[in-house]
Amino acid sequence: DLHYPLRRQRQMCIRDRFLALMLLTSHCLGFAQFSVNTTGAHLQINSEQNIDAIFLFDKISSTTEITYTGNENIEWRKYDNSFVANTKNFSPEDATGYIVFDKINNKPLKYIWVIDYSLYPIVYNSLTTEGSCGKLTLNTSLNAPELVYYDKSKVRKTLPRIFTLKYTDYAFTDGEWKDSPVETEHQYPFTQIVINAPRKDVNICIEGDKYAKEMGIPVQKSCVDYKAVAVECHIKGTIEKRSGTNEYKRDDSNTTTLTGSGPLVVLLESKSNTPTAAFHEWKIYKTGSAGSYFRYSEENVRYTFNETGEFVAKLQVTNADNSCTSQDSIKISVLESLLDVPNAFTPNGDGINDEFRVVFKSIKTYKITIFNRWGQVVYQSNDPSKGWDGRIGGKPAAMGTYYYIIDATGTDTYSNGSNQGKNVVHNRKGHINLFR
Repeated sequence: DLHYPLRRQRQMCIRDRFLALMLLTSHCLGFAQFSVNTTGAHLQINSEQNIDAIFLFDKISSTTEITYTGNENIEWRKYDNSFVANTKNFSPEDATGYIVFDKINNKPLKYIWVIDYSLYPIVYNSLTTEGSCGKLTLNTSLNAPELVYYDKSKVRKTLPRIFTLKYTDYAFTDGEWKDSPVETEHQYPFTQIVINAPRKDVNICIEGDKYAKEMGIPVQKSCVDYKAVAVECHIKGTIEKRSGTNEYKRDDSNTTTLTGSGPLVVLLESKSNTPTAAFHEWKIYKTGSAGSYFRYSEENVRYTFNETGEFVAKLQVTNADNSCTSQDSIKISVLESLLDVPNAFTPNGDGINDEFRVVFKSIKTYKITIFNRWGQVVYQSNDPSKGWDGRIGGKPAAMGTYYYIIDATGTDTYSNGSNQGKNVVHNRKGHINLFR
């Protein structure tokens, strides 16, 4: 039978699912074999080892009852085997262990422990802080009595009293500072909690324990106001756009460096955790010449890089008492100059090559003059991003040959020769053809 392996695989899959379901059902039924009748809140804990359940009551009253819902013929006993009740329900006492005893088979079925939570109140004495630029230490003084129980082997154990530390910090995310809620859990006993120093003034609270929260009863807490001292800065650099479409590599930035055609106008923004970051200091210098820099104390700086080369913009921020500082830097690269002149254009209104424009990069000074064949000036400009639209006095110029003279210098300089240190010159003379 060629289909036998497939049928066998399906049968095994169905069997495995059935066994998993039965195991889960048995597990859930084990947890569900008790019911509680009480006027206040309660919590049934089934996660502790070597005991079937622990019952926490907000307060045990005369009407509080625990009922075993299984089908066995049972009676209730205490851990010392003393008789409690021969019914399926009984009234529990604090700090006491109980056994569901099978009278037919003369054996214990379940072990539980009962705790009156109201008898173990949490008392907060004080909460103080010791801050530094990197860490904040919370000094706590509180009393949280142990919640003691004994497992079925009569081994003394305690339920963990878990407290939550809460505050809203300032976090730099996706290029912006945003409020960031922080919650951390801490198991008692503790006297100090060390966290990263918050980046803003915060109200820090410690509350607990988790059992009160899970029972939905009022949670005790202690809070303290903390004034931030830690500073953190980041730089956002943006190359200012120019309108010309004929500027080559106007913005050629990558993930590590702002790169583009000069003069490169850059907006340098401090993304710092103000107002904790109270003072700003910018230093802008050429790579390798950190000792020679331009200094600014504004929060944001608009700076023009007029020279080809590699530069660094470094930011340092300081808090109000100068006890904490933070630094960040960004690289800026101004490209070498280029000037390329076309030899024809077609100002016919089709949106393609309608203007005579040079292609340029990192041009510092520029002047173009265009003449007709009789030497009359038909166009002049000092802006390389602009071009001649083929009109003279507002009227279309005749088709034919025209002549240009361009005097330009780049933001770069000659590295050797007699002109070493002088700006690179781009002087051009030639003719252009106007077609329609």
